[in-house]
Amino acid sequence: MDLPVLVGVDGSEESLRAVDRAAEEAALRGAPLRLVHASLWERYEGSLIAQEVGKPAEEVMAQDIMDAAERRAHRHHPGLRLTTSVLADEPSFGLVNESSTARLVVVGCRGRNAVTELLLGSVSLSVAARAHCPVIVLRGG
Repeated sequence: MDLPVLVGVDGSEESLRAVDRAAEEAALRGAPLRLVHASLWERYEGSLIAQEVGKPAEEVMAQDIMDAAERRAHRHHPGLRLTTSVLADEPSFGLVNESSTARLVVVGCRGRNAVTELLLGSVSLSVAARAHCPVIVLRGG
């Protein structure tokens, strides 16, 4: 089984930089790339678009996020084998669970200060501490 390089994608610029790095790591290793978006929160920003296409807003937004990440990954590595997955799970739990079948996880970090991290928690910190494989955390600026 050819284990993929896994990258968490939430649509932020930090996660898109993580996609760039994960695509590079996958290409260097000759491994597939797996893009994962995990979310439990319902978002309302896409509700008008969602009503027009008859799908839940979260599903429309998740697909938009994944489409952008897929385009970004293929920009410099057009032949890269790539799969996507949208999980109805808390992001850190979803990525940790998915890491059990990955060779490497890449996540972005928004670079919040220590107090904010303590109060809000951190997906990247949680994944780095609990993943079943090596993790690369890219700090935001």
